[in-house]
Amino acid sequence: MIDRITMKDNFLNDIHLTQLEEIINNKYFPWYLQEEQVFGADDGCWFSHKIYSDNAPKSDSYVPLIDIFKNYLEYVSLCRITANLLLRQENPSISDFHTDFEDEKITTAIFYVDTNNGVTEIQGGDRIECVRNRLLMFPATTLHRAIGQTDTIKRVVLNFNFIV
Repeated sequence: MIDRITMKDNFLNDIHLTQLEEIINNKYFPWYLQEEQVFGADDGCWFSHKIYSDNAPKSDSYVPLIDIFKNYLEYVSLCRITANLLLRQENPSISDFHTDFEDEKITTAIFYVDTNNGVTEIQGGDRIECVRNRLLMFPATTLHRAIGQTDTIKRVVLNFNFIV
């Protein structure tokens, strides 16, 4: 478990970043509509793609994706990997504050696939800009929310939850 918020820019090398973008930006990559960003909240729809959950791969993209990130993320056990996509809106969609897990042993890592004017906001004021190839890590019990973008057609992040 990490006990604080950390951020690293230029997280992946150029070869791995290009490989990742080829996976995620492939026109055949399946996205699934979610009617709310946080369960039970009326906070706007978004698209997701579950890659790993319940101790098993859930996507054909699991192996190529984990082959990239196993070189960078240090973990003992994976809990979940999800790709998230928000479409551009005139006024940014704002999710409710939420935690990814209630287990203090779990870490959340958000990898920003592209640069846009969306942010991840940590309750209490920290606002992390969406910058391509940036990784943000914090305890999964940290309240946070997504604020959508208004400048680019899409905002794509990978959300990792794991035990260190």
